[in-house]
Formats: sequence, C-alpha cells, structure tokens
Amino acid sequence: MSNVENGYDLHSLLQKLKREEEQESYNERESLRKLTLIVVQGFVNRLVKEPTGIPMEKRGTKRENQDYLIHKQKKHKACNDKEKQQEQKIKKEKKKPNHVPKKGQAEAMQKFTELGLEPPPDMPEAFKICIQDMGGTEIKLVIQKFIRVTDLDPQQNRMSMPLKQVRCEFLNEAEKEKLSRREAIQVVLVEPRVVVSELNLNKWDVGKTSSSYVLNGPWFKNVVTNNKDSLKPTAVVQIWSFRVGTNSQLGFALVKVRDGEQD
Repeated sequence: MSNVENGYDLHSLLQKLKREEEQESYNERESLRKLTLIVVQGFVNRLVKEPTGIPMEKRGTKRENQDYLIHKQKKHKACNDKEKQQEQKIKKEKKKPNHVPKKGQAEAMQKFTELGLEPPPDMPEAFKICIQDMGGTEIKLVIQKFIRVTDLDPQQNRMSMPLKQVRCEFLNEAEKEKLSRREAIQVVLVEPRVVVSELNLNKWDVGKTSSSYVLNGPWFKNVVTNNKDSLKPTAVVQIWSFRVGTNSQLGFALVKVRDGEQD
C-alpha cells in the first residue's frame, strides 16, 4: 500500500470518528433537553393542580358559584321575610278600625248609635252651598255632641268641644302654637239659621286630664240668642270645620241634627 493510500484512509477514519462523536453529542443534548422539558412540565402540573387533583381555576369557579348561590338564597330569604312582615302589618291594620274612639267619644257614639245617628248624617245641602259661596274648602266633621245647659248659659258664654270627643285633626301647627299660648283665634261661624258670624276659638284645660276647645266671644249674644229654636238642652248638633280665603282662615258650621227638650 502506498503512502498516499494510507494517508487517505487515515483521513477518512478521522472524519468518520468526528461525525460519530458529533452525532453522539447531539443525541445527548437532545435527550437532556427532552428530559428537562419532562421535568419542568411535571413541576408545572403539580403547581397548577391541588393535591385533590382539581384544577385551581375550576375549583375557584365552583367556589364562586357556591358563594353566589348562598348569597342569592340569603337575599331571597330576606325578601320573603320582608314580604311576610309587610303582610302581617297589613293584616293588623285591617283588623284595626280606621278611627279608634277615646273613652268619652265611645260613650257618646254609643248613645248616637241608639238614636240612629252613627255614622253621623252628612252636612245639609244649605250649609254646603253657603260654604262654597264663601270659597270654603277642606270640610271636616269635628264633633257631634249633645247640647248641655252650660253651652247655653250666658255666664259661661261658650260652646265646648271636649278633646275626647273630637273626631279629626282640624288645626294647623301655627294655630296649635297660638292656642297653647292661651291666645284666641278669630274664626267665622255658619250658624244653624245659615247666617255667618264671627267668634273666637280658645282652648281651656280643666285640671291635668281634661281639655276642651271652646267657641266664645259673642257666642251667647249672637248665636244662642238668634238660634233659640235650634239650640236647646239635649239637642244633637254637629260642628264642621272648613278653610276660607287666601289666608286659609278657620271656619266652623254649627248644624242641628236632632231636636232637644221642648219648652
């Protein structure tokens, strides 16, 4: 074998060995890369998953759904409880009468019932027309009562309206304040003969347990004297309130409902 051939074989052998070495090196790097990927992927999977094997994302969604359902159930229960309370309140209100009479008023109402005057008769048409002609509004029944001897006494000179027998609120706040200071309020009165006059309204306290509104001023002189046929002891009368004018002046109408004692 010539030197040339020997040199060529040696060079070829070296090249072959080099290629085999590079291939082994590449295979090792590739194996290492794959192994690394496997290890990293396993580590990531362990982080993402809980010990129960339920993904965190799915578990979180489930927990949120449970919280939402619990919140919705509580809200629904609260609404139901509120509705039940409202229904119970309405039932209680239905059981209660619209107007609960006081003791004195209850006694009077019992007598009026026996006389066929409860519920009270409506205001006569003549009085309605008179009040309308005056521009009156806000007509309310304040009291229905028996005329007493003291209501016709010139020395007493007043018509009383006991607070215990008053059927509605007819004063505004300014008027209440004025009466509490023992100051009189000037009012107009439609008398039983359907004539308009002027009187005073006051509030009298009798002891600590009894109070009355009173119509006084020229009560006896103008009203009692001019309405003797209507105003007799034990007669039943109604006193209605109304408002008149731009300043909403307080007015009253005195209506005879039932005759009293005959002379």
